[in-house]
Amino acid sequence: MFRSSLALVLCLIGLSRAAEVKRVEREIPLHGLDSASIELHLGAAQLDIRTHDGEPLVSMQLDVVVTDANGEDWEPTIHFSTSSRVGHLILSSGEDDEEGYSILGSRKNKDHWVLSFSRSLPIDLDVAYGLGPGQVELGGMQLHHLSFATGLSEVAISFDTPCQGEMDEMELATGLGSMEVRGLANVWMKQLSFVGGLGSATLAFDGHYRTNVDVSLDVGMGSLALKVPEDVGVKMRHDDSFLSNHDFTRLERISEDTWYSDNWQAGPGNLDFDLSVGMGSVELNWVEP
Repeated sequence: MFRSSLALVLCLIGLSRAAEVKRVEREIPLHGLDSASIELHLGAAQLDIRTHDGEPLVSMQLDVVVTDANGEDWEPTIHFSTSSRVGHLILSSGEDDEEGYSILGSRKNKDHWVLSFSRSLPIDLDVAYGLGPGQVELGGMQLHHLSFATGLSEVAISFDTPCQGEMDEMELATGLGSMEVRGLANVWMKQLSFVGGLGSATLAFDGHYRTNVDVSLDVGMGSLALKVPEDVGVKMRHDDSFLSNHDFTRLERISEDTWYSDNWQAGPGNLDFDLSVGMGSVELNWVEP
């Protein structure tokens, strides 16, 4: 009886310690910077990203469980440096090594990270997000390059207002989770690439068109829904496979592997899709402009 009670007390002490939460608040100034690169490596957490005008470059409010499953204390890694008026920020939920943000690590916590990025200078943004629900609003930013990769996360990414400047490339990837991206036409980009694993994704190309976009889509065993305004021209290149499933409603097949919409080159913009599908499915949905 004594041993059972002692074990229960020790268990409760361990649970109490494991639940210890610390709030980390920090701001990274943008004064003296012409541009910045931001790397975010996040394991298991709830993620909220928003934007603001002016200072600071990044505002952080991180609620983190500071004791891991082994009873060892830790804190997120925040490393900022500057070189030739370019700011470099690395923000990681793990240790200092490259594997620190793996969702297969020893820590079994779910933190809550709230980040706000400045819209006042060009930024390269690279996000690796393992597990958790995410709400990401990047409208109005000056994004030169965006890479956003998820594992088991359920992420909604939006561009509710037109971004500033031109983006070289947007890279999106999802594993077993889900990803929804809205307002893609509000990003003035040359190229978009998407890689999907076993999860599901929705890419909505609504917004204000300023250029044509080359879109590379690689779908494994998951599903992908494309939402395209009815007045936008579409070209689709895809090699048929008996293992894959696709629905290209309102597109006319003009060769073995190519489909066109009847308004190609006649609308406010064009989307040139290059599609590869394994055992997954792709559906094209037309929406009102």
